[in-house]
Amino acid sequence: MDGKYNLEARNEYARALKAGQREYSAHTARSERGILPSLDELTNQSRIVAYMKQPQREISLSRVVGTYTSARANSFAPNYMPLHQESSEFAAKWINLCAIHMEEGLRDAVQVYEYLWNYYVIEGNKRVSILKHFESPAIRADITRVVPQLDDRDPDTAVYYAYLHYDKKGLFKNIRLSSQAKYEQLTALEIRFNETIENLSSLNFNSMYLQFEAAYAKVDSPLQLGDAFFEYMKLYGLPVEVTMSEIIEQLNAMLPQLILASKPPAEPTLVLTPQEKPPAPGLITRLFGQRRNAKVVFAYPAGRTEDNWIGAHELGRQHMQEELGKQVLSTYIDGLSAHNMYEELSSQATDADLLLITSSQLALPSLRFSLEHPECLTLIYSRLREDFRLSTYYGRYYEAIFLCGMAAGMATKAMKVAYITPQLDYKRHTADINAFALGVKAVREDAEVLLVWKDVLPLQPTTSVHGLKAAAQEGADVAYTPRYTGLKDIKLPEGVFSFIGRIDENGNPIEYLAAPQWDWGRFYTEIVSNFLNGSLDILSIIDRGDPSVTGLWWGLGAGVLRFLVSDTLGMNNAQLLHFMRASIARDNFNPFYGPIVDKEGKLRVQQETSLRPYEVLNMEWLCDFIQVIG
Repeated sequence: MDGKYNLEARNEYARALKAGQREYSAHTARSERGILPSLDELTNQSRIVAYMKQPQREISLSRVVGTYTSARANSFAPNYMPLHQESSEFAAKWINLCAIHMEEGLRDAVQVYEYLWNYYVIEGNKRVSILKHFESPAIRADITRVVPQLDDRDPDTAVYYAYLHYDKKGLFKNIRLSSQAKYEQLTALEIRFNETIENLSSLNFNSMYLQFEAAYAKVDSPLQLGDAFFEYMKLYGLPVEVTMSEIIEQLNAMLPQLILASKPPAEPTLVLTPQEKPPAPGLITRLFGQRRNAKVVFAYPAGRTEDNWIGAHELGRQHMQEELGKQVLSTYIDGLSAHNMYEELSSQATDADLLLITSSQLALPSLRFSLEHPECLTLIYSRLREDFRLSTYYGRYYEAIFLCGMAAGMATKAMKVAYITPQLDYKRHTADINAFALGVKAVREDAEVLLVWKDVLPLQPTTSVHGLKAAAQEGADVAYTPRYTGLKDIKLPEGVFSFIGRIDENGNPIEYLAAPQWDWGRFYTEIVSNFLNGSLDILSIIDRGDPSVTGLWWGLGAGVLRFLVSDTLGMNNAQLLHFMRASIARDNFNPFYGPIVDKEGKLRVQQETSLRPYEVLNMEWLCDFIQVIG
């Protein structure tokens, strides 16, 4: 061995020893353990259910946190730096091994146990110590996984078992996420990668994750590594052929989103009504002032036609442009998808003042764009999202649906009404369903309410006929249903996408009774007017001071939703419905007024109290009296 390396290695040991002594003293001063953790002290053999050999691979040295036996633990401080004096046999071996590393590198794999995402060294402690001293990011290892017994009292083991399930087919080894749900979401994300990336199996996912970890260490974020990587992939996809410096740049751009993900707000900021006049002089006016004009860009997903849901948004844009005239220059981008949207926005919307995304399916590329273009206020049609600088706009649809329920209760003779909706394989919010049911009960307490989703498929309105047939078989004579192609002409108003109708014994709608209707022209005129007069700058102020979730949530009172009534319901019923509509619009009546009990018998709304907006937006339960026909 070259004497030069021996001398340098001795100097390195002296530095490592000082670092170890400082770490030891710092821990003991806090009455903490000043030596390495050892796996044999952390685990009880009776609670270990399996030892599983894993393929040899590079592992992150930051995850190597201890040794296997307590006998080895005394030689190292918690940062894995040595504690024995330079004259010791231990020091001589460390120095000799360090000299080898400095001359030719350490190539032999260490042997470790993997336990709850961390690694404990069986053989190779000095190699780990030396590489940590030189700040190496990774080391090659032979790995044996130690699987603990599932313990309901220990949340870590429950999440770890979710990881074990993910690991059967997952792309990333030893990725630690904070919840079971996130492993399910990561699996779904990886399925999309498999559908869109060619030769996915040829990529080195372990190296990819280690590079991300090295980049993430240079970013000051409170979010744990695995969760941060998940958030990154949602925005940017897999970091294939991306340099570490590029990852750091991307992470800095999305840092506010990472901060928000680490501690999402307990409750969002909701703007419940549009503002006809600019705010009074004060902070908002001083910071921003009113705008004389604005460039507004609308983003539409693929599939727009003149008379479908997306086409209704375009008609709304045209109405807004006509109303506001030269104050606004509005354009639109058509045919967008999750795959092409970011590139299309980057080429066509970088000079926009206000960007309106008309589909929640486009949320992730919208978030990426909004993070990189803070000068543009970006709004997306969606329920509230836990995203930074991506505000939402949505309607209090349940208000009109409550009135539809009242109309159905007034019209039924069989005392059975049905709500036709697709059965979803993802989380379903239920405010509309419950509001309809409560509307029925408000006028006909003894009527039955059926929730029918048998053979009704998402995004396929024509399959509503299956639900209508099932409802008729159950004895219903009135139903709320999506509008669908092939529907008999029953004089439905234009721009209506769902309605209350009387049905025959086969489930065929035979008479139109009432309907909710979006007024997108009014909605977009109000949004852009509020942007021009400075009212929406409240979203930017929240943005500046505290990462938050914000959204516009307007209803009947704002005129962005309508409730239409057919003459066939009769004058007295129409007058009552008009009175209730006015009461809801003026916030004098809340459809979710207690007591309300769910199907599990839980009291969801206390007597003589009403649900708050955030509780309505996040509703996922069903009223106890709703009968599900699935």
